[in-house]
Amino acid sequence: MNLWTLQNSAQARRFYAKNGFTETGRTHDYDFDDSPPLALVELERAVPGY
Repeated sequence: MNLWTLQNSAQARRFYAKNGFTETGRTHDYDFDDSPPLALVELERAVPGY
């Protein structure tokens, strides 16, 4: 399972780490058109049975 979260959201990154997610090292900027892009990081976790 993969997900993206805000790079500078320490609270979200801690939450996902406590729930078994690890950072993949991939980053991505999400552009909302009329505001500055937001930096995201990808996290992943193995799903039992898949």
